[in-house]
Amino acid sequence: MFQSFFQYLILQNNDMVLLIRQDGRIVDTNDTAASVYEYDRRALLTMNFKELCAPETTFDISEAIKESTGQTMKFKTVQSSKSGEVFPVEIIARSARIDDEDMLLCVIRALSKTEPDGENRSKDKKYEEIKEAYEEIKTAYTELAKTTYKSFNDISSLVLSKRKEEQARKRSELLSNIDYLTGTLKRRAFEKQLDAEINRARRGNLPLSVILTDIDFYKQINDTHGHQSGNEVLKKLAEFLMQQCRSYDFIGRYGGEEFIICLSGASPEDAFKKAEHLCIAVPKLEIPGMDNIEITASFGVSSLRAADGENINAILMRANQALAQAKSNGGNCARMSE
Repeated sequence: MFQSFFQYLILQNNDMVLLIRQDGRIVDTNDTAASVYEYDRRALLTMNFKELCAPETTFDISEAIKESTGQTMKFKTVQSSKSGEVFPVEIIARSARIDDEDMLLCVIRALSKTEPDGENRSKDKKYEEIKEAYEEIKTAYTELAKTTYKSFNDISSLVLSKRKEEQARKRSELLSNIDYLTGTLKRRAFEKQLDAEINRARRGNLPLSVILTDIDFYKQINDTHGHQSGNEVLKKLAEFLMQQCRSYDFIGRYGGEEFIICLSGASPEDAFKKAEHLCIAVPKLEIPGMDNIEITASFGVSSLRAADGENINAILMRANQALAQAKSNGGNCARMSE
């Protein structure tokens, strides 16, 4: 049995450790992995590795087992936590014969994001990440272009170069789902993730709510203080919303000055209390360069009616209607959909 061997790895390694079957099912893991992926360890043992891969990222476990037979594989990819946060990782993997079954043993290290230095220090970090992804793509294509007929004898090198190109391209696509200014999900990416959460809520008969918020009199802010100040308001509100939400909630920029929050597992009552709390807290935000200016926002709340077979369009429509009611009442308030 592999338990004692794997337990040794857990005790000796501070990185994430996963033992995976050919079909992708996770056989064993450690507490570090559970903490980083934001799942209970027992929950991880019911999951497939592909559920931990970032959107648009694929990883063939069966193929990796074949390629790593007798040798160690080392590569970088992008993973996703329960809250939807994506992060780059380096995986060191090797096939292992355990209990008469070929499995893949992975030691996974989350990669830290390096800060720009010198004159680049003031640049937006996400811009730097996208630029880095582009450079990875360019490098990968350059390596492929250098491939000669003789090098085709080394299939592993060719496969590795191709994989680098694919991973860099997918990472760039992943970053393209993030709104450059606020760091929240773009509307299309948010709706894709919300649709998946709605399906999960239906299967588990779990509650789900959304909060749609809109900054009051935003055009007046832009006209009076300029677009740069308007951008600072958007960034500050987005930062505040992300700080106020739970680790497994996710936020998207729904429109120009509109943001939307998905509250998985939140009842209508809990979601409305959250919206009221946010409504009270927003005017207290301090915006750089806008002293003595109070910012307010309106909030519309709706909860999934799974029993009625409600889909994403219906729950979003009702959130919009609730927000419209809040606006018609003068703003700076929260309303629940009927």
